Amino acid sequence: MKRIAFFVEGQTEQIFVNRLIKEILGTQQINIIQKQFRGGTNIPKQELVRNSSFSRNPKFEVLIFDCGADNRVKSEMMENITNLRKRGYEMIIGVRDLYPIPIEDLERLEKGLMYLPHRYKNDAAYFDIIVAVHEIETWFLAETHHLQRIDKRLTSKFIKDRLGFDPYTVNPESRIHPAKDLDNIYKLVGKSYTKRYNATTRVVNKLDYNNIRNNVRYNLHSLNRLLILIEKFKGTTK
Repeated sequence: MKRIAFFVEGQTEQIFVNRLIKEILGTQQINIIQKQFRGGTNIPKQELVRNSSFSRNPKFEVLIFDCGADNRVKSEMMENITNLRKRGYEMIIGVRDLYPIPIEDLERLEKGLMYLPHRYKNDAAYFDIIVAVHEIETWFLAETHHLQRIDKRLTSKFIKDRLGFDPYTVNPESRIHPAKDLDNIYKLVGKSYTKRYNATTRVVNKLDYNNIRNNVRYNLHSLNRLLILIEKFKGTTK
């Protein structure tokens, strides 16, 4: 059985990666275990199982860890990578936001995140971290097909007339707070975007994954990198 682990910044990233994995690997031959890291520093750290689903004849096993903060993604990966490698995990991938770090510091951040001390030299080839610019919601904003799945009124003109920008044509990475943009867009039709589990799940389930995999990815370097890694794990690379 092939095994892959993700260490993500928070709940939103966990929900999205869970759905994306299912879209690429399928749902029939996959075990998915979603965990949370909580505590640490002044409180004993706990590893909690948030959700899990198991197949009768699994071909893939996926662990998705919610680290609870952007600055904990790399540290949790480093703390767990050797043990995961011993258990047969062939990819250990981190996913976090750039925000609140400015775009000018992206390259420096990525270099710092990818640096591993010498003691991890045998694990380095299995380690990667993806940084979404500026937030993972940038990827959601870029997938404009979902807007009219939210409400048919959310057309290019309708949004631009009211908010002064057009999500259908704008470079989503130029938007500093895409999560706020999504909330403002949805509020035009009496809805909202929040970080609550059910609200995030509804939005993630509205996304057009064919569009993400065949079009959106090529305009967003970070998203494309994530897809390439998952496709490589599966054994199919575009």
